[in-house]
Amino acid sequence: MNKIFSFAAAFMLSIAAFAEDYTLYYESAETSANTVLTPIANLQKLTFENGNIVLTFKDGSKSNTAISAVKRLFISTPEAMGINETKTETVDLTKKGVYDLTGRKLNVDVNGNLPKGIYIVDGKKIQVK
Repeated sequence: MNKIFSFAAAFMLSIAAFAEDYTLYYESAETSANTVLTPIANLQKLTFENGNIVLTFKDGSKSNTAISAVKRLFISTPEAMGINETKTETVDLTKKGVYDLTGRKLNVDVNGNLPKGIYIVDGKKIQVK
């Protein structure tokens, strides 16, 4: 178990140099609530000693949290990262053939008669619901 925490600590500290906007959190083992530990930019070292997660800050101060109280230790940003917008396009289904995801050309009428699934139509992926 300590090896897993050590690996996690090494990984988290390796991103500290370029992750000024990232914050270290933990999820409580009892309530599943997320608790802020520290912004990564303030952290000098993270170790696991005597059943505790020990954070050493750049100013030399330390903070202890019992490992048994932690369900999950993670790093996140204050803003959500991921898909910010989606774009809808209409596809002319009569230009080219319809292909399944294995690349086989299907001899089907594309105007509303496709069964549910994902297809490649006119070089674009579409989903029929």
